[in-house]
Amino acid sequence: MRKIILFLTSCVFLTSVFADHGVYTYAKHGNIFFYSNNQHKVLQLTHDGIDKDPVLSPNREWLVFIRKTNHVMSDNCAAFAETGSKYSDEIWVYDFKKMQLHRLVKNNFLCNHPTKMIVDPQDLLFSPDSKTVYFETSAWATSDAIHAINPNGKKLRLVTDANEYHVIQHGIYKGDLVVNQHRYHSKGGSYDWDWLFSPGGKQIKLYRREE
Repeated sequence: MRKIILFLTSCVFLTSVFADHGVYTYAKHGNIFFYSNNQHKVLQLTHDGIDKDPVLSPNREWLVFIRKTNHVMSDNCAAFAETGSKYSDEIWVYDFKKMQLHRLVKNNFLCNHPTKMIVDPQDLLFSPDSKTVYFETSAWATSDAIHAINPNGKKLRLVTDANEYHVIQHGIYKGDLVVNQHRYHSKGGSYDWDWLFSPGGKQIKLYRREE
């Protein structure tokens, strides 16, 4: 009977967290906090003082954030990185359904391969259906790279090059990406325009010209 009561109590708690619409998250002193509207209290999810930039998924199942590591970057990597120190950053995720915290994207120190290098992930964004996490990393001298991964840690992939991006949340192009790319004219000179891309990295059309 005691085991049954504990099991039911656990189920009630999980259901409460999972269905906790209207919640929000924030970082303070390097730790991640989560406000539960159902429980009317703040829950501290991390305690090491090395975390920042939390983002909650639209369906409230996942919370992703940036964590500072103790991995020292080589000079080759550090020349492009934007971590503000000699140490690299990683992406971590909190799974509210399983109530588990784990690393989502680890470092890749192949800094001679811009499409693979991951030392300073930033600008985390979810797709509208919460099935994809996008992030930006340093890559080339004139451009960053946009990568994507499922929040369960599967299918890490490069989307495209870009210096800024956002994910469209509503309308006919819901789920597609607007990316700002640095390109070159065939007769010389360069330009930075916004382009519409699919989640798979396929260019759809020009979105907006540079003014």
